[in-house]
Amino acid sequence: MEKLFNRMLQGTVNDVVVSGYSDAETPPVFHPMYERIYFIISDDIFELYIEDGVIRYYQLENINEWFDVDVDDKFSLMSIYQQLFKTEQEIKVTKIDYKAIPFTKIEIDYKDGENERQLFLDPNNFFGFTYYN
Repeated sequence: MEKLFNRMLQGTVNDVVVSGYSDAETPPVFHPMYERIYFIISDDIFELYIEDGVIRYYQLENINEWFDVDVDDKFSLMSIYQQLFKTEQEIKVTKIDYKAIPFTKIEIDYKDGENERQLFLDPNNFFGFTYYN
């Protein structure tokens, strides 16, 4: 996790996305799959996932389909940056606290302009990550 955390502290978090699928309804409805979330930092993509309660990551070249999608549905991505950081503006990550113990959350301290805030990514959910400030 050290490489990811260093990139978050030194780089720019451009976006955070969740994958899922859009159904064939009109209008289409997006169904997020919070088992994996993706931090896009500068030019790098980091996939965060949960394995036996522990948060792990991979560095990726692209975000690809990782679950079966019905023939009438479509693999999709949705930005959750604004939901996570409560802003559309660029944020600066100032501190990250995480211990690789099952079901331990990641605590991310960040600045939104002059405002100091915290984000928690919690792996203790049957459907994947939950997040709160």
